[in-house]
Amino acid sequence: MKKIMAKSLSVIIPVCNEVETILDIIQSAKGLNPIEIIVVANGCNDGTEEVADRLGCKVIKHTELLGNDVGRAVGAKHAIGDVLLFIDGDFAIQTSKLQLFLNPILHDQTDIVLNNLDALFLKRQKPNSITVWRQILNAMLEREELKIDSLLDAPHALTKEVVQSIGYESFVNPIVAHLRLVQSKWRISRHCAIDVITPNKFRPTEHAAYGAGLSLSEKRMIGDHIEAVAERIVGSDERGGYYDGNRKRDSVYHTLDFEDLYQGWGITSKLYKGKQLSVIIPVQDEEKTIGNVIDELRKIEPFEIIVVVNGSSDQTATIAKDKGATTIVYKEALGNDVGRSLGTYFAKGDIVLFIDGDFVIPARELYPFAKAIADGTDVALNDLNHYLDLRVPLHLVTAFKYALNLACDRKDLGVGSLIAVPNAFSRKCLKEIGYRSLLAPCVAQVKAILSGFEVACVSRVEVDKMNRIRPSEHFAKIGHPPAVLRIIGDHIEGLEQLIALEGNRGGFHDGNRKRNIL
Repeated sequence: MKKIMAKSLSVIIPVCNEVETILDIIQSAKGLNPIEIIVVANGCNDGTEEVADRLGCKVIKHTELLGNDVGRAVGAKHAIGDVLLFIDGDFAIQTSKLQLFLNPILHDQTDIVLNNLDALFLKRQKPNSITVWRQILNAMLEREELKIDSLLDAPHALTKEVVQSIGYESFVNPIVAHLRLVQSKWRISRHCAIDVITPNKFRPTEHAAYGAGLSLSEKRMIGDHIEAVAERIVGSDERGGYYDGNRKRDSVYHTLDFEDLYQGWGITSKLYKGKQLSVIIPVQDEEKTIGNVIDELRKIEPFEIIVVVNGSSDQTATIAKDKGATTIVYKEALGNDVGRSLGTYFAKGDIVLFIDGDFVIPARELYPFAKAIADGTDVALNDLNHYLDLRVPLHLVTAFKYALNLACDRKDLGVGSLIAVPNAFSRKCLKEIGYRSLLAPCVAQVKAILSGFEVACVSRVEVDKMNRIRPSEHFAKIGHPPAVLRIIGDHIEGLEQLIALEGNRGGFHDGNRKRNIL
């Protein structure tokens, strides 16, 4: 068997005022026998450059700060080795650990080596915002086996061929670089775990935040991920190619093409400060539950109950009419959420509450949602934030819900989402965002938040314990079940709306990167 020769190595170290650590870092790198150590010094005024010069490094000097990650791109552009190893300048990693890290790529067993962060991913703690975004991006790229590993963290190593194929300029945003290398199907190894969390330098102005606020570094890194999402959906549809749940979206342009409409009854209530309540229930073959659902709703004094029957072959419509609900019947199945949008078109109330028809929610649990709107909230969400502490790692749907709120700079909402019922809207909000936006609940949520409406998690209803299991939607022999794929697509559609309204970074800052330096 022909012996595979080890490849040549370039080590790239971007630095800014790291005189206290740079000596140890360079000494550790020298133990790898690289053909060059490139130190990209930007904005240094503490002697870091002089140390690197004295130790024989190739020093690329910039008097101004280049911004996060630009130094990596500069170093990649100048490197001549077959393999490029990127390390940070604020702490040293033992040579023996780096040798183990590099072994597969130096002997042509892989094209990329990422640091394995499984210990962080599986740690029992409330998930970090960036951990969540790492998870969902790899899921969107259909590489969930990477978990939260990406080019965001050093160390990482890539062959020169990989760097040239994705463009050294992509390293200015490591998540865009990560996206490109994953899409290009290069071999990726994550065989080695090096702790970079514990020794990482704390920078108060970058890392500090309190309450539900995002730190400057969080905002930059979330923006990096959104920028990658923007590139991901170019050339695809607004859902990133994900399953739509067979929604008949065009139905909203034919709202009057119903098969039957029965006008029900309600009452004028004094519960809601002079406002009146409409309740909308989209249903398909729910004859076993719809009667009890309507009976329970009467206890919160709705002005109208609108049941949107679609694709039913049982007695759902008959029961709804007998119970006095306004009943609109569409012959064909409309798909998820379309019935909510159509029901909103017909609703007259100042408060619009959405529920499902396959399980009964007690009136005492529904009332807070309507009351919150009466008291001035515009969008009332089901508070399911206990899910953030329920399991490690987060279920993918939970992670997507949290990530979308983070992308809207609403960390306080946690996993609050219009995906989950019950939820409620003010008439003012629905008029502004348009009833058609309810076709895609995440689009409606983004529009409501960015339009400045008051959005809040108001009360907890354990709907997952009540929800009817549908095997065709909730189970799959291979991969994710259709319901999960649909919800992933819903969130990508919500992110696409955010990008359309706020730009390809979702309105987040860029970390003052000097991209034109390249």
